[in-house]
Amino acid sequence: MTANNTIDLLFIIIVASDQAGELTDKLVQNRFYFTRIDSSGGFLEQATVSLLAGIHHDRQEQLLELIRACCHVRRMYIPARVEPPMIQSQPVMIEAEVGGATIFILEVERFEQF
Repeated sequence: MTANNTIDLLFIIIVASDQAGELTDKLVQNRFYFTRIDSSGGFLEQATVSLLAGIHHDRQEQLLELIRACCHVRRMYIPARVEPPMIQSQPVMIEAEVGGATIFILEVERFEQF
């Protein structure tokens, strides 16, 4: 392994599952290797995907650009979790931001591959 192939950063990338397909396709095309973990949570309790990617710091900006290009925040209206009065036939809707990505970047002290 050359110095540019050593892993010194671990990215934990959490994205909405509907945006994960495009992102993982772009990561594979650009030779980023990752582990995909299906998950759920957050305010809306929607499906998410957590990607674990070990990279060399020289590729950090390239990875961030791919994430920015594929994971956009958008607004959607969802039913509020309140009990409406019996007279009201329409549920109360609230606006929420969905999509985008949450990224944690950790320094890797040691990496071994067997």
